[in-house]
Amino acid sequence: MLRTIAAGMVAVVLCSGPMLAHHSLAKHDTTTAIRVKGTVVQVHWINPHSFIFLEQTDADGVRQRWAVEGPSAFNLSRRGVATDVLRAGDTIEVCGYLPKEKTVWQVAGTNPGALNLAGRLITAELLVMPDGHEQSWGDYGFHRCFAPDYKDQHSR
Repeated sequence: MLRTIAAGMVAVVLCSGPMLAHHSLAKHDTTTAIRVKGTVVQVHWINPHSFIFLEQTDADGVRQRWAVEGPSAFNLSRRGVATDVLRAGDTIEVCGYLPKEKTVWQVAGTNPGALNLAGRLITAELLVMPDGHEQSWGDYGFHRCFAPDYKDQHSR
């Protein structure tokens, strides 16, 4: 019996590493926060991560599509974020971190005739909502998107 319990504990410890790594930003440049402002094209409230597809147009008229990675649909629901808080056409600003290697992300719809979107991946820490309200979007403990006096459970 004791051996079975010990083997079970070892299995849990060995399997927990990949779960923690999944939520790591080790492959992102967390030294610099990137800000992107644009128009919401589509929102995917899915697990394990939600995605907001955002289209940014620069001063020269060049468009860039972004895939904004955020918390899971379950996590957002638990935090009281309504699924209709963002709609196509809304203008928002995102602050977050880019992968060290340029990465394009695509979420395919279940409807074969639906528009499938792709965009450059950015993992969001903060969203500035259409009404100007700042919404914490992902907490990885870096907080370069917040004011210097921002404090939370990761602060010392």
